[in-house]
Amino acid sequence: MSLLAVERIAFERDRMVLLVRVPGGAQAHLGPDAAARLREARPFLAGHACLNAEGAPFGAILERTSLPHVLEHLVIDFQAEATADHRSATTFVGTTEWLNEREGLARVAVNFTDDLIALAALKAACALMEGMVE
Repeated sequence: MSLLAVERIAFERDRMVLLVRVPGGAQAHLGPDAAARLREARPFLAGHACLNAEGAPFGAILERTSLPHVLEHLVIDFQAEATADHRSATTFVGTTEWLNEREGLARVAVNFTDDLIALAALKAACALMEGMVE
């Protein structure tokens, strides 16, 4: 069974919108060990700005945040890496919202400057997340 499944990808004018299903539901998360492995693999994640209830950077909530939210930040991180020459001029932002927590259905939206880079970032993010859940 997969950690999460991207059921639909839609490209709007300036963003990629994903319909994501988490088989474990809204309660599935990385946990401390997987979060540590992810921080090691993607060190810039810890410093991502994030609007959340705690007002903390993404790295502070990584081990207990939802898996779709992790996917959002990974897609952003991979896009930023791919456009490193333009990092100072490009700000990537995203949102994650639960459509049905019990069924593990969420909507993730991330802006992009290049749709092919965004799709490659999504592919890399999904590949990295496989096997991370505890």
